[in-house]
Amino acid sequence: MSPETLGAWGPSHFTTSAQRPAGAALRLPPSKWSELSRGETVWIHEDKWGFDAGLVDEVSSDHEFLWIEFAGRGRRLLCGGDPVQVWTRG
Repeated sequence: MSPETLGAWGPSHFTTSAQRPAGAALRLPPSKWSELSRGETVWIHEDKWGFDAGLVDEVSSDHEFLWIEFAGRGRRLLCGGDPVQVWTRG
């Protein structure tokens, strides 16, 4: 995936939750992750790291699992119990 794929959404890194990107309008709880589509842009927020943009790669329809592709840095599996927040454009 190239940085152009994410366009204005990233990749970006914001160091505090007060710096949430304007486009990240809706926090999606793990119970709603199955509503995401492959290729959809999302923001992942982690305490002590901040926000980072990625693309949905795979979504589990029956579990709270979500694979995110980060431009130039590979994929990451998110689980519903992980200490992360997933934000969408809303």
